[in-house]
Amino acid sequence: MIPVEFDYAAPETLEAAVNLLKENEGTEILAGGHSLLREMKLGRVSPLLLVDLGKIQGLQGIGLNRDPNGVVQIGVMTTYAQTANALKVKENYRALAEAALSIGDAQIRNWGRIGDIFAYHDLACDLPAAALVLEATFNTISPSSHRAIPAEEFINASFNMGLEPGEIVTSIDLPPYVTGTNSAYEKFQHPASGYTICGIATSIRRSSSGIVSKCRVAVTGAHARAIRLRQVEAALEGKAPTTKNIAAAANLATESVSISQEASKELNSLSNNYVSAEYRTHLMGVLTARSLTRATERVEIRSYI
Repeated sequence: MIPVEFDYAAPETLEAAVNLLKENEGTEILAGGHSLLREMKLGRVSPLLLVDLGKIQGLQGIGLNRDPNGVVQIGVMTTYAQTANALKVKENYRALAEAALSIGDAQIRNWGRIGDIFAYHDLACDLPAAALVLEATFNTISPSSHRAIPAEEFINASFNMGLEPGEIVTSIDLPPYVTGTNSAYEKFQHPASGYTICGIATSIRRSSSGIVSKCRVAVTGAHARAIRLRQVEAALEGKAPTTKNIAAAANLATESVSISQEASKELNSLSNNYVSAEYRTHLMGVLTARSLTRATERVEIRSYI
């Protein structure tokens, strides 16, 4: 039961949706709905109007955008299942495919939309970590502008409610695939709810000599929002991905996390419901090592010692 009254609109064009947001205060976007409906049931969000994007053409599907360099564009109303099973994603952006495939059950993956999970900060979200390591870009439209926002900036803005009033995310761009690059996603989930307790996404690029030329690592679930683990990245870049070097880098995972007082309070609250903050911290190191190992194997770096 949702304990609030609200109006509902399902415009058929993006322009109409933007105008509804511009003309009506207290409006929320419905894009798949699971995150928003949960917040409404808990009384955390009480919109006066819901604007459903489900009828707008052009917000679903995956393909190359107009960039001649091969940027892959995912419409925000594309389902998790469509994202996970798309050939371009499975072949070249495996962290995203694995993160999407790990969400909920088959029913949720076939109904939930990829844009919805980015709209409301949630410690159990898998996709933001993948978006960070793949260096995705979020395209938005508002009454005043169009914007292309890098993943890190977008995730921080969403968490801090820093997006413009009436701003709608229309698509997510993945940068052109570079030969010698691959990625992976590892998670540990609650056995009953399936919520992510800790998830680690990694992306590795190898040089011709087998050295790690670029490394990206991000965590979700063990922090108030998905963040990059920069100390882990720096520890592995320029080195051979030996078992010893991967272990040393993974041990730095917790040192990359800086938690504000407010974020710490939120994390501790969730920890009381699921697992302790200490256990999440332990999982960060374990899953970082596993995810780095899988990503390096996928780019055929075999120099483990």
